[in-house]
Amino acid sequence: MPFEIKPSFRLSTSSTNNSAEQVGGRYSQGGTTDRLRNRLGWWERRKFDLRDTDVVLTIGQDEDRRPDLLAHKLYGRSTYMWIILQFNNIVDIETEFVAGQEIIVPTPRRVQLEILTSAARGRRVVV
Repeated sequence: MPFEIKPSFRLSTSSTNNSAEQVGGRYSQGGTTDRLRNRLGWWERRKFDLRDTDVVLTIGQDEDRRPDLLAHKLYGRSTYMWIILQFNNIVDIETEFVAGQEIIVPTPRRVQLEILTSAARGRRVVV
């Protein structure tokens, strides 16, 4: 007798009780919820002002849909990819972070002196 694992839950794509669309729902408090093709994108967006020192880059083939690799190359830590994504208002890396796309990135000095040390809604940025 073959062994079969049955899931204890069911996923539905036609839910009428969508938390992302509810006012005061868990996906709309404290940040922004974007509905993507097959998932929700949620984040607390920070507005970054452009500086003369910011750099315009073209995403290369090596970094295609891999903001973590670009963050590691630029800042020495792949976990800083959130800076690149929020700096460019990128929600869906599958369609917006592709080879050939031009983006603007802050210099490593600016990341350390301004972005990582500034307060975020009264809380210090923890990385």
